[in-house]
Amino acid sequence: MTRWLYIRLLWLHPRTFRQRFGDEMLGIFDQSAEKSSLMVDGFLSLARQWVLRERAVTFSPTTAADGVLLFYSTEPEIPRLSALMRGAVITFFLFGTICFVMSHRWRQSGLIIGSHHPSLSHLLPAHTDAQPIADLPAEVKMKPYPYQPPVSAYFRLMLVLGALDADQDNVISAAEIDNAPASLWKLDKNHDGKLSAEECGLKPDPNLDPLTLGRMRLAFMRVHPVLAALDTNHDGEISEYEIRNAAAALRTLDANGDGKLVENEVRPDAAVLMASNIMFALDKNGDGRISPAERKSMLAVRFRDLLDGADRARKGFVTEEDLVNEIRLSMEKRRE
Repeated sequence: MTRWLYIRLLWLHPRTFRQRFGDEMLGIFDQSAEKSSLMVDGFLSLARQWVLRERAVTFSPTTAADGVLLFYSTEPEIPRLSALMRGAVITFFLFGTICFVMSHRWRQSGLIIGSHHPSLSHLLPAHTDAQPIADLPAEVKMKPYPYQPPVSAYFRLMLVLGALDADQDNVISAAEIDNAPASLWKLDKNHDGKLSAEECGLKPDPNLDPLTLGRMRLAFMRVHPVLAALDTNHDGEISEYEIRNAAAALRTLDANGDGKLVENEVRPDAAVLMASNIMFALDKNGDGRISPAERKSMLAVRFRDLLDGADRARKGFVTEEDLVNEIRLSMEKRRE
């Protein structure tokens, strides 16, 4: 049955091809054990002869030899000029259409989608100047390369640090310190010539009353070293004058004098941060003290032991300095 099908397949080939190769192809089929592969080859040969060869093939004269496969040379063929012209016209039309669509913005939306991390997946790096959180309505999360350190969570939280660290390597280099004023101006979203605590990275509860919000802004600007250094008059805002002098203010944080700032030099002291948070939560009248009446609140009960230890002088109230000293003492005991 398979041989009968193969013979019918040979009869479907062009007559000139069948007369010249039919007997040899059938002989190979009878002697081969891989008849299924020869059937597939026959179908491919049929397609080639009818589709790819538009005119009869002229073979060079040969001498037949018993048991020896004969190889034939066909006349050289090149694509028709008309086919090349049609292909060129179609190619130029498609290329021109794509360029036209890409170069016209009338169909593009205002949504900015990108990543804060430079991409090294191309021959040339794709740099980014988008500021963290503020500039990208939609951000593409990219897995950092093994040799590219991930951006510090603290640098992402502090928009000022994110703006200063232009190359996102968690180090504010000497060049980035010199360029600090230009980087900070990008955070001035309302263009009022100064940076508020919110523009520096504070995210307050919108339901806070103005007095509490003001205290929170001052505490935020005071606790974080980079903000405290920039806000030289400690009024809770970085003014135009302070922005212009940002480079000199940042150099005061360079503890080891190497000309650059690493995370340890700009991250707040853990004890100071914890004490500031406790003071903000318990000091309701904002006088800088936790009074005996304020220590009776439900929240203060959770910190009773800490507050008792902080009031070593038995003054009856606890200041932020007392809390810092007590927290540091507790940390030292835990390390021991």
